Amino acid sequence: MQFLYHAQSGDENLKIENQALLHLKARRLKINDELIFKNLKDNFAYIYECIQVEKKFFLFKLKTKKEEKPQKISNIHLALAVVDPKVIEKILPFLNELGVEKLSLVYMQYSQKNFKLDMQRMEKILIESSQQCGRNSLLKIGIFKNFEEFKTKYQNIVLIDFEGEKLSDFDPLDHVFLVGPEGGFSLEERLTCKVKAKMDHPFILKAQTAIIALASKFAI
Repeated sequence: MQFLYHAQSGDENLKIENQALLHLKARRLKINDELIFKNLKDNFAYIYECIQVEKKFFLFKLKTKKEEKPQKISNIHLALAVVDPKVIEKILPFLNELGVEKLSLVYMQYSQKNFKLDMQRMEKILIESSQQCGRNSLLKIGIFKNFEEFKTKYQNIVLIDFEGEKLSDFDPLDHVFLVGPEGGFSLEERLTCKVKAKMDHPFILKAQTAIIALASKFAI
């Protein structure tokens, strides 16, 4: 773990409880040990010293802070039709580690409408990912109730389909690439968004494989 997240990182004192406490106990942290905390809102690494160890909490005192250079994020915006939330939750750490800036989740016609997305849980997953990989920010997530709402906000959409132009024909910084659900796009969606690109791969990819492949292609 590169650092520990705390929303109040930068305050004079931090009291660590609950889930984070279990992590510190596993590390056998002791009084006078130092630990880096970040709030994922600024470019500072806050170094704290452990000053009190109790059964239900650890208390830290701010020792110093260090400004870090802004990290280079890819500025890539990808979109994914809403699929099983468990699948989406597995995807998030990969996209976060690859430096994707934004992910839009869109309820398409073939998305199951009973799938409910838990933003709080997804944020927790991203925080854990950033702690592990050292990213000083979180992947931004937007949720759209239907394709029409998504098209109203973004006009530079490219559908990732079985036919269309080569991916290399599109600048990833100027377009939003939308991966459909397992059932693909509906005829209506294909007719209303005629800009399409195909992945140069001989096999049919699952939605989660396709979006991770896109992120890898454009971000690395």
